[in-house]
Order: sequence, then C-alpha cells, then structure tokens
Amino acid sequence: MSHPDQNTIDLLLEKHALGTLTREESAVLEKWYAAFPAGSQAFEDASERHQTRESMKTDIFRAIQAEMPAASYQAVEPAVVAADHVPEKRPVRYMYWRAAAAILLLLATGGGIYLLKGRSVPPSYTEVTAPAGKNLFYLQLPDGSALWMEPGSKLRYDSHFGKTSRDVQIIDGLAHFAVAPGASHPFIVSTTAGIQAKVLGTEFSVKAYNGLPNVTIHVESGAVQVSDSTQVLGVLKAGQQIEYQLGTHTAIRNEGIEDNWRQGSLTLQNVTFAEVARILHNRYQVEVLYDSAIVSPYRFNLRIDSKTTLEEVMEMLKDLSGMTYTLSNGQVKITGVQQ
Repeated sequence: MSHPDQNTIDLLLEKHALGTLTREESAVLEKWYAAFPAGSQAFEDASERHQTRESMKTDIFRAIQAEMPAASYQAVEPAVVAADHVPEKRPVRYMYWRAAAAILLLLATGGGIYLLKGRSVPPSYTEVTAPAGKNLFYLQLPDGSALWMEPGSKLRYDSHFGKTSRDVQIIDGLAHFAVAPGASHPFIVSTTAGIQAKVLGTEFSVKAYNGLPNVTIHVESGAVQVSDSTQVLGVLKAGQQIEYQLGTHTAIRNEGIEDNWRQGSLTLQNVTFAEVARILHNRYQVEVLYDSAIVSPYRFNLRIDSKTTLEEVMEMLKDLSGMTYTLSNGQVKITGVQQ
C-alpha cells in the first residue's frame, strides 16, 4: 500500500478519528501525511484552523454517537462554527491534507473527546450526600421515584437517569426508595460490594455501611429481586429482608422485620457495635472511639426514636452490656466493659 487511493485514505482518516487504527494502518497514514510538501500550509490563518478543528470535533462526535448505545455517552455536542462565506473549491488532495492536519490538531490538543483510549465516553454521575447530624434527607429522582437517606449516607446516579436506565449506587449508608412504575427501565440499586436489588415498582430499603461486613435489603411493598455478583439470591416480598454477609457470601432471609426508620425510629436487631457506632456518628455527628477487641463479642437489640438523646442511647448500651464510656467535645470513647 505504498500509494493508497483516496477511498483508502478516507477510511484510514475515519478510523484514526475513532481511535481504531491498527499499527500497520497507522504507519500507512503517517507515510501518506509525511509525503506532503514541508513548506505548504494546511490552513490559511488561525481562524480557519479553529473553525476546522471545531467542525472536525462535531463530525467525529456524531460518528461516535451513531455507533454507540445511547446510555454510553454524554449528551454534550460541540458547537458548530458557522462559516461566513462559502470556501473556494480546493484540489481533492489538498482537502485530504487539511483533514489530516485537523485530526492531528484535534488529537494534539485533547479536543475534549475520548478518542485515544477507544470509543467509550465515561458516563457522568450526580452524587447526593445527606449531611451527618442533620434531619432525614428527602429527594425526588428524575423519574418521579422518591428517595429518603439516613444522615451521613451517600449515593450517586447517572446524570441521564430515567432516559436510558434507572441505576442508583449506594456508596455508603442507608436509603429507602419508593419506586415510580416504569416498565421500560427496571429500577436497579447496587452497592459498592456488588449486591444488587432490581424492581419495577415497589418500596424498599438498602443498608450498606462502608467497613461493615453485611448488606441488608428490606421490602416494604411489592417485590425485589436480590443478587450478588454471581447469582440471584431470591425474590423478597413485603415484610421480608435479606442480610448478606460479605465475608462468607451467604444470605440470611428473615420475615416480619419492622422498618420504620423514615419516621425517625430505628429498630436494631442483633447488630454489632460497629454498626451502632456508625448510627451514632450519622445521627448525632459524634466521633466514636473504641477497641474492637473489647466490643466484638456483643450484639445489641435496641430502638432509637427521633427524640432519643445521645446520652440515653449510651445508657441503654451500658445497661445491655456493662459498657463504660466518656462523652465530651463531640466524642464518645468506650473505656471498657464491666463484668
């Protein structure tokens, strides 16, 4: 291919723009480009150089969008720079040279488009954080679904939520969803540990605290399919929940569990002190210091309502386990356990 024809060059330029050139094809294109006279100019002036660059960005972006699924790119299209006059006709070889120069210009300056690493454009996300120590956080998602978050919780969803998918990821904390029906796109909530809840219209809660060894999904109404990274764990109906142990990859299914934390009351059953410590931090915005070796043998059943003070919670824990503590300057320190 020492003298490639115009159709071949056209194809190679397009593949170069889309980042799919092979090493051999790249060598052909570079040899072709190097054959142009060294003293010639591809652009008349800086204005034409900028105009060509913007036009190439638009054309390349449209080509990428045409070949990609709608959910995999951002709906941001570079503006087209309008020409003030109709350019004079140029020799075909000159036009190819100008196109090649525009591509090299675009790649050299970054162009704002992900071309060098393939066709995939990273999705953008909207991240939501419920401030610790504040009230319950409420949000309506773009599809009309309702979302409640425990203070201190964090999640994110695709910026195109509701248009091509309805995926939410819980980064940390506890969240409740009242899902708006939308048969075309299932509502999917995943956690950083790979646990996933998939529904079409229901109400359910997902608890996934960072650093804790379990994820809990509780269904208030409707049905939810729960799975991990390898299999479906089961379908939950109203009043049922699954607690998934991350370390052993096992799921424990329970029924009749009360879940009314959105009304300000939190019912804890057989929870570790590590989980209690997270709840104290989220609800009362305090730092909890403790020796895990001291508190790890204990499990707690207790109820915290909206009017329960931090001091009252600590006294309940003391009554249940003999735990001793100090409380000062926004810090709770567990000092030991009385036998």
